[in-house]
Amino acid sequence: MPSERDWERSSVLEPRPAPRRPELVSDGAGLPFPPSALDGTPAPLDPQDPAVGALAAQLASRAAPKRGTRALWRRRPAPEAPPANLDGWRLLARTDDEALFGRGQPPQLLTVAVRRNPRRNTWAYDVSSAARPLRAARDGIRASSWRLDPSCEPDPGDSVLRVLVSEQTFASGQRADGRVLAPDLHMNADQIVLTMFVKPRPGFQAGSPNPETPVRIALPEPVGLRRLIDGALANLSAHNADGQPPA
Repeated sequence: MPSERDWERSSVLEPRPAPRRPELVSDGAGLPFPPSALDGTPAPLDPQDPAVGALAAQLASRAAPKRGTRALWRRRPAPEAPPANLDGWRLLARTDDEALFGRGQPPQLLTVAVRRNPRRNTWAYDVSSAARPLRAARDGIRASSWRLDPSCEPDPGDSVLRVLVSEQTFASGQRADGRVLAPDLHMNADQIVLTMFVKPRPGFQAGSPNPETPVRIALPEPVGLRRLIDGALANLSAHNADGQPPA
């Protein structure tokens, strides 16, 4: 746990206003995308699109039957893989060189990222993810979790919070001192939703557990009786059955 000296030296950050629902979310497998990309019925994908073709090729390769071990004189041609079924797949995000496709809804969302080779101008499978939690994203950074300093619970009159930030990405077991960015803040009469972001360290980072980083948050007004909420994990459950947000 941080000492009082650590807290005295910790950064004091002023949050910036943000909507309750994050503008972008990410499962860490590909491009961040707006939550609205999951709304409604998926639009049919164009099989002639090279990015869609890379998705179809990946799905077909996974569905292809595996050849068993046979004697050389009994080898037979491998059966062709059936055409990929693109039903239910939707485009979540795209740039000139990347595309992210998804199937299903959180928490059972499957994503597949494909990437373009600029030299050959061809698209190929990059990475996939299944049922990973969606986190709020900002400037390409996934949100990191936080908790209140257990040794200093805030009073209703406090306007400065002491929080411990758990960096989401690998950092070789180092604190995020100096890398915690101004958080997003949504306040209403009942809730204070705070979403923390940490600038990743450059280069290769070992996967050692990251220690919590002490940070002080200067709120625009006292806490009052409002509930404090970590906004890192995107809560997309407040949708109607058809996938549309409530009116």
